[in-house]
Amino acid sequence: MTPTSALPRRTAARPRRRCPVSDERSPGSLLAGPGAAPPRAVGRSSSAPRPADRAGPAPGAPAGGAADQAVLFTAHGPLLPGLGRDLYGTFRTFAATWNEVAEALDLWLPLPLAAVVFAPREGVDAALIRDTAFAEPALFAYQVALFRVWESWGMQARAVAGHAAGEISAAYLAGALDLDDAARLVVARGRLAHGDAPHKTRAASEKRFLRVAKGCRVNAPGLTLICATTGDLLGPRPGERTLTAEHFLHQARATPSPAAAQSTLEAAGFPRTHPCGPDARSTALGSEVDSVLASLGRLHDHGHPISWPRVFAEATPPA
Repeated sequence: MTPTSALPRRTAARPRRRCPVSDERSPGSLLAGPGAAPPRAVGRSSSAPRPADRAGPAPGAPAGGAADQAVLFTAHGPLLPGLGRDLYGTFRTFAATWNEVAEALDLWLPLPLAAVVFAPREGVDAALIRDTAFAEPALFAYQVALFRVWESWGMQARAVAGHAAGEISAAYLAGALDLDDAARLVVARGRLAHGDAPHKTRAASEKRFLRVAKGCRVNAPGLTLICATTGDLLGPRPGERTLTAEHFLHQARATPSPAAAQSTLEAAGFPRTHPCGPDARSTALGSEVDSVLASLGRLHDHGHPISWPRVFAEATPPA
């Protein structure tokens, strides 16, 4: 076990709330307008109405600007020790959100997530980040925390989608799953993908995964979710396919294809997407913060109403 001193400081004593920023206005303020409606997870469907048509423009979004954009949560790929360490130490919202998500994940993991993700690179625990049993929970915590940072800066995502492990991140941030259920599902998915198990062992693992998935409550009201790999429209409305345990198992078996996911979103009316996932090169070079600040520039260029006071206030290490 990694010594406690090597881990980032938890913020358990703080209130667990999302981006606690004031909504007060002042002359010359650059604060964004009222918060956008909750994002809707989307992809492609040839027989159903386009999610972009159903959702309408984002409140306050410029025509042809942020309203036609989506966030795409990626598969895990190669993850490195220290994933998110720089972001954790720089952005308050990232740290607070990561702690909240890790707390939910730790209930189902054999080791605390922080002991693996933030372990010294030469430590024994650090190598576990390459095991899907920890890699997929680490990806989930990273993606949710980064998305909340973007939101705190003024991003108004009108759509979210995910392929492979990233679909659970999309489903949670779209409101389809609550945090506790999403955490259980992510951990179960990571165990299912672990290693090249024999057929009988794999079958037993899939049964256990299905039991977990069937125990998850899907929050259907108002949700539109389209699978980024098949293009199926998932939701509660007539003609939509219900988000089921079998769907999550099918996605766990599928081979991730970023290009197919991108095409799905374009066909659904979202030509510009913002990938949300770790950059292995940035993690290795210790330039995660630079990479995220570059994404801020792209959000601004694509019409999102960035709140610069919030950006500057956000980049403060946790107290």
